[in-house]
Amino acid sequence: MAERYFLNKAGVKTARMQGPPGAGHIDIGREVLAREGIVPFNNGDVYTQMFLLGFVRIVEHDSGSIEVEHARPLTTPQRRFLKALEDCGRKLDYVSLKR
Repeated sequence: MAERYFLNKAGVKTARMQGPPGAGHIDIGREVLAREGIVPFNNGDVYTQMFLLGFVRIVEHDSGSIEVEHARPLTTPQRRFLKALEDCGRKLDYVSLKR
């Protein structure tokens, strides 16, 4: 099963704090946004708000490839985290959502 999480600006994995492990990005985003006092309009707005806060969406597939989706330039800590994954032999696929 693919591992899903966000990276915050400091390059720290942000996964679901409550409920069962393996939650999707929507569940993770709703928890993070609630802590920030942000109520998204719908599921699509969860992603919009997370990207506005500088988060990067990550999906680590069982095949070893990793999707990296971001709307802003990556921070130095985020780039360091991702480079460490590449250094371990992982293939990263970047999706830039310039907004």
